[in-house]
Amino acid sequence: QYRTRSSSTWVGHLRYKHSTTPTLEGLALRCDCGHESRSNSHNYLCELANFTVIRKRDGPIRRLEDEKTTPQCVLCEVYPRTVRGYADHLRVHHKSTLKMNEIYLICSCGFEARSHYIDPNHKVECDARQFTLHTLNE
Repeated sequence: QYRTRSSSTWVGHLRYKHSTTPTLEGLALRCDCGHESRSNSHNYLCELANFTVIRKRDGPIRRLEDEKTTPQCVLCEVYPRTVRGYADHLRVHHKSTLKMNEIYLICSCGFEARSHYIDPNHKVECDARQFTLHTLNE
């Protein structure tokens, strides 16, 4: 029963009061304009900015503290916690890159990481903690 007019406040509430995020919970915000988002950037771009919480998937509740909420490294047993962390882990620990392993990452905000260079503005717009791993031939 939490109400706010700001999507960033709602995302913060989930993170700090419930130790989860919209992506981990399978939730999204649907704006009156029709846009769906799991990040908090849309309310800065839209004049309507009136949101309804919708469930995108059913399943167990996942928390930030849970192990293995991000994809496992393709070369070892480590689970990097962010998009940049994944790319840096490959570069530092395996002397490798996303491109060399023919993989790319998609963040929950829609950002695609295809090389070791991760746009620094991505971190500003998104917490980059929920992402999926894909092969180049998908």
